[in-house]
Amino acid sequence: MAPVSLRRNAYRDHVIVCGDDGMAFRLVEELVYRHRENVTVILPSRRQNHGPQISRVPTVRVVENDQLDADAFSAARIGQAKALALMAQDDVGNIHAALRALEITEIRVVVRVYNTNLSDRIGPLLGDCTLLSDASMASPSFVAASLGEVAPRYLRLGDRTLYVTATSSERGDRLTWPIAGSRDGASLLPPREQPAALYVTAASRRPRALVAASKHRVRRWATRTWDEMREVMDRKLRFISVFLVAVIVLGTFLIWWAHHGQNISWIDAAYDTLLVAAGGVNANFQAEVPEKIANAVVAISGVLLVPVFTASIVENLVGRRLAAEAGRLRAPISDHVIVVGLGNVGTQVAVQLKNLGVPVVAVEKNERTRGIDVARGQDIPVVYGDASQLETLNRAQVRTCRSLVAVTSSDIVNLEAALHSREIRPELRTVLRLFEPDLAERVQRHFGLSATLSVAGVAAAEFAAAMTDRNVKGTIPVGRHLLLVGEIPVDDGSELSGQPISDIDVDEHLRVLAIVRPDRTEWAPEPDRVLSSGDRVLALATRRGLAATVQRATTVTPE
Repeated sequence: MAPVSLRRNAYRDHVIVCGDDGMAFRLVEELVYRHRENVTVILPSRRQNHGPQISRVPTVRVVENDQLDADAFSAARIGQAKALALMAQDDVGNIHAALRALEITEIRVVVRVYNTNLSDRIGPLLGDCTLLSDASMASPSFVAASLGEVAPRYLRLGDRTLYVTATSSERGDRLTWPIAGSRDGASLLPPREQPAALYVTAASRRPRALVAASKHRVRRWATRTWDEMREVMDRKLRFISVFLVAVIVLGTFLIWWAHHGQNISWIDAAYDTLLVAAGGVNANFQAEVPEKIANAVVAISGVLLVPVFTASIVENLVGRRLAAEAGRLRAPISDHVIVVGLGNVGTQVAVQLKNLGVPVVAVEKNERTRGIDVARGQDIPVVYGDASQLETLNRAQVRTCRSLVAVTSSDIVNLEAALHSREIRPELRTVLRLFEPDLAERVQRHFGLSATLSVAGVAAAEFAAAMTDRNVKGTIPVGRHLLLVGEIPVDDGSELSGQPISDIDVDEHLRVLAIVRPDRTEWAPEPDRVLSSGDRVLALATRRGLAATVQRATTVTPE
């Protein structure tokens, strides 16, 4: 029997979260404590995984069901729900559940995905459905922390691109607004006249980093080709090659010297030498003694060096293959980044660093994880072993590395890897992933680590914003805080209609970026510009600042 379709009700009083892992738990906490939402959670058992922690969150209603079927959604009262979040680590299962939910009722659906290529293709086909990847949200922050830079964050709004910079770059077509007084987000949206640590820039052209990336693809290809040649030609092979070149140069000089009275050129001498080395010249008994010596030495060297050269190449290729399968490095490496853990986050961090031209060495305990194949496809060497052991870190050559990024699913392994690496090199930049945001902050402060980040802590805020606020167009993480990029329509007869922009552009709450009209977009409008019906305000705001402004821009219908 087909499920009964429930259309959108006027009264929707809760949100639904499906899942019982750490990410689902953090999302439930975010919705309850920060957004003050009534939350219903569908999970297999309240005794497994993070079920006990989820059950202890106040006001949370738990529905136990092994399947996300019509019965589970009915028990969760999906017809009266405002939004649905599907947080299982199963792309196909999540998409199947989203389609089932949308058949039952009209509801906003937020889906957690791992395959970002799949989300790009399916997302537009699902209607009021947002597909988000927590790994994609967090990996740029880990990459930036490992290099000591600002996390790359790009957001396309209308005819401009928003991106975060560490300096004010307001010139030409670029417009800049300060967004944080410090990189940890301690002071959000500070006054314009005060110096800031982070800025958001709106430019009609792509950011310099993206332009540079597109312009230098040929250079990156050439660099990669040179690196490949260096790996194939090891030290022994390079010595043989240098010796062969030296013999040819010496033979060229001797032949030229032997024929100096015949006005033979250097080019002719080199041509004769190469033919002798290839075995293509017969003996010349009338030649001078130096020429005979040169021909003999070059010919013998050519005959001997060809098989040695071939054997060295074969040995190197086989040794490289065996080293990759055995999980060890083939040759010394320096100024590289060690990425511990090739899960979804670690794989993206390693690939992004590789694409930036940074040498990467990955460390993974499980030889069957899917990140191994991705790393091999990107020519990223992988060391097999437990990163909490000093031996494994030494095999990854931690003494010569640039930084270490520990992003396994185990907080203990990440912490041990970071502390062991700091014992070996106290000045080493260490970045680690910790599940508990409060623990991450305390560990960084007390242990003196370079950076500690919580994937769930960063991503949960974005998932919650996507579920609860239709005005959110994007998010910008600032330290452990989150700025929202919102679009606020001004209704006719609302409190904001007829008010100047200065009435809502308030420090530490909201910063107006642009006013969108049907025929144009006014970037950086003047403070005395009056808002009118039909305006759509693009703004950077805190969650409270955005919510308060949306309320003022909405016309209240009298009962």
